[in-house]
Amino acid sequence: MKKTTLIKLLFIFFCMPSFLIAQQKTNLDTSTPIFQLTPQTEESIEQTGFARCLTDEYEMVLQEQYPNRNTREQFETWLAPKIEQIKADRLGGRSSRVIYNIPVVIHIIHDGDPINSPGNIVGENISDEQALSQIQVMNEDYRRLNGTPGGSNTTGLAVDVEINFCIAQTDPDGNETSGIVRHNISPYSNNVNDGPGGPDWETTSDVQSMKQATQWDPTKYLNMWVIRPGGLPLQQGGLSGLLGYAQFPDNTPNLGGLNNTGGAASTDGVVAGFDAMGTIAENDGSFVLNGTYNLGRTMTHEVGHWLGLRHIWGDGNCSADDFCDDTPIAGQANFSCNLNADSCPASPGNDQVQNYMDYTNDACMDTFTQDQKDRIQAIMGASPRRMELNGSTACQPAIIYALNAEIEIDNLNVANCSDYSITPELIITNRGTSTLSSATISYNLDGGANSNINWTGSLEINESETIYLPQLNTVIGAHVLNVSLNNPNGNTDEQTDDNADIGNFTITGSACESVGNDTDEYYTSTTGVVFNTINNLNNNPGGDVGYSDFTNLSTDTNREESYDLSVYYNPDGNYQTITYVWIDWNQNCSFDEPGEQYNLGTNPGDPVNTNLLSANSPLSISVPNDAVLGNTIMRVTTKYTDPNANQFPTPCEMNHDAEVEDYTINVLASLSVEEFGLNNISLYPNPTSNVLNISVSNNDLPDSYSIYNMLGQTVATKQISSNADLSINSSEFSNGMYFVKIIKNNSAVTLPFIKE
Repeated sequence: MKKTTLIKLLFIFFCMPSFLIAQQKTNLDTSTPIFQLTPQTEESIEQTGFARCLTDEYEMVLQEQYPNRNTREQFETWLAPKIEQIKADRLGGRSSRVIYNIPVVIHIIHDGDPINSPGNIVGENISDEQALSQIQVMNEDYRRLNGTPGGSNTTGLAVDVEINFCIAQTDPDGNETSGIVRHNISPYSNNVNDGPGGPDWETTSDVQSMKQATQWDPTKYLNMWVIRPGGLPLQQGGLSGLLGYAQFPDNTPNLGGLNNTGGAASTDGVVAGFDAMGTIAENDGSFVLNGTYNLGRTMTHEVGHWLGLRHIWGDGNCSADDFCDDTPIAGQANFSCNLNADSCPASPGNDQVQNYMDYTNDACMDTFTQDQKDRIQAIMGASPRRMELNGSTACQPAIIYALNAEIEIDNLNVANCSDYSITPELIITNRGTSTLSSATISYNLDGGANSNINWTGSLEINESETIYLPQLNTVIGAHVLNVSLNNPNGNTDEQTDDNADIGNFTITGSACESVGNDTDEYYTSTTGVVFNTINNLNNNPGGDVGYSDFTNLSTDTNREESYDLSVYYNPDGNYQTITYVWIDWNQNCSFDEPGEQYNLGTNPGDPVNTNLLSANSPLSISVPNDAVLGNTIMRVTTKYTDPNANQFPTPCEMNHDAEVEDYTINVLASLSVEEFGLNNISLYPNPTSNVLNISVSNNDLPDSYSIYNMLGQTVATKQISSNADLSINSSEFSNGMYFVKIIKNNSAVTLPFIKE
């Protein structure tokens, strides 16, 4: 067996990517330790440019900070009999199979940059998809899933460690969560912008403070932090080149929850650089990963340390010990997938370079051995903050007891730009545990007296319905609409005002007038408009009308969909014209906001033709996802322009050599995946012990469903042809959490359920 030193834990701690920051740079904190790097870390930096793992170095720091923390020898003395008991029980046929479930919360640390998108050089505010792909990789590796990279087993010794990782659905306060929490935090002591990507995390004291400020209860969650590391080289006290680190488990007694005594509980968890988190294999175009360690094995490795595993070379020479007999003796780290590597030729067996606890590239790794599994199982059964995790319910959906419904202001539609009336659109959602049949909605404008409306209907759990308040008259200026939904069931264990929402809006006045010169002298005009179902051709062949009101012509459009717009024009002879179109998407009776103006082209003159297609026609118009629902104005202007002057059209011109036309656009909601899932589909009863039902609205049947277990394996698939197909017999499923993926019209929604 091989021996592991405490230096490894220190290295894990420093493998973090950096924060971006917004303050001015200060000197490095002199209290920040300068690490005594192991030979393996120095070699890693020399060969790869990265510090692969700082577990050992970090453990040395913890030993200095917490004198009560057990030494390596004390820890192994405590752990050894527990491992031996597990082995004896297995050999004697007395062991019972235990599959541990570990809820995960991913803290993404950034300094205000937008969530990552393709080409974004900032990067550390990574996408949800990149973060969640890391959970997939760990489940593939720790469960040795067939058909995945983690199931390759090229050593012939790989085992299913029987550890599941699930993203949290309930936060420490019992509220719903995606399990991904974004923190806008700048490094506390060193916040200079060092280059592309901005400021980064450069001192260990800053990282420790950040972890303590953001950590969720480590007895209920495995905390993962994603940061941007940088600054000075490691040898000089910075964090440049770090990939990831973990805090080794502890056996100091009476730690309980967040108690710091001896165990540094408030910093417990795993840290990764933003470009080493997740796998490129699942890249949807948003991932930012480095070119070498991009298959998620940095976190597989670091979580292995968090679960008590040591490097395969025992953090020493050929006489050191990793306390696992089935990993051959090794004397150093490996940085390539050389299956013939043998760093200890005097001992039997080549180095197990495919082991997750070596330093090889991600693609080479595929093995946890039986002895490594025994260590992990012993840690999960006895180590503080590890043994409590299997009892955590954080991966189950949040239970909302008294909040039976909620209200949301979705739109404040300006119904009429002349009298400034609005028709507020609300969404009411059932968040209770039974069908919602009634509710009272109170509202007031600008803090005035409350008015009430009563809603009645039938909303199943998590179903939503759109309703409208009566028309409210306003005046020009800024306004506040206050709306609250009173608890319909009168529960007293929570507030009786279940939900309150505030809508801010501004009335700027009626849409401005715009009229061209309508004398017989000028004939520059718009002669035709085609947009979706509007087909208004040859509408002004004479060209002697300065304004045409076509608002009686209307077309329906959906948010997030695109439509072609074509405009025809009369150049009034051999004269250059410009055609502009404006659409008042936010319905504030103004065309001045970004995204509301469209250039249909600078058009050449023609001495003969009087009905020509504008230069940029057809132009694709995309309806913004936040466009206010309801009727709004589309204004079309074709104007003569002097080729030698900047005579561009404006939406509010008067008496110009042009013609103006107004049309009506009716904006409808988009049928997005989210709305499809939240508004039309739910599961009941959930949890279930037998039959699980898919609930749909208006008998609108989905096309099919598939059921996946926590490992992403498909356990059932069904084409839906009748209401009978909406009932799922779950009696054959093992107890635990599953996901139902429901498909309709090329859209999909995935909902969780628990089998009891």
